[in-house]
Amino acid sequence: MFVSIASFNGNREFNENSLRHEWVVLQTAWNVGRDGIEAGANLVPNSVPRPIARISVGIVALTLLLFVLKSVLSTVFFALATMGLAYFAFLAFNKDQGPKDRGNGGTSSSPPMDDPVEEARKIMEKYK
Repeated sequence: MFVSIASFNGNREFNENSLRHEWVVLQTAWNVGRDGIEAGANLVPNSVPRPIARISVGIVALTLLLFVLKSVLSTVFFALATMGLAYFAFLAFNKDQGPKDRGNGGTSSSPPMDDPVEEARKIMEKYK
């Protein structure tokens, strides 16, 4: 059975009310779907047997649902891929302006220090 994160309260204890609410939501969705298939089957001529009409309407509804789901997912993945490509291009074109690495062996605008104590001594001598 489907149990979401909403079924647990802050102490990670099982919350019976949340599960009951989820069951009501699933039951309502099932009833709406069944009523929709029945309404669609009533549009089919009476010469077609009712069970075949219900099955046919269900197949058509499932086909339309899958088409819409595929379209939405395709759009979302295309948008994500486009954003990723734009971010990659931004990083590629602005690699000189990125954050500077602080002496970890990466590229940096200042030369790496060999001996920090010696560098500090040089700075102190400069300001005497």
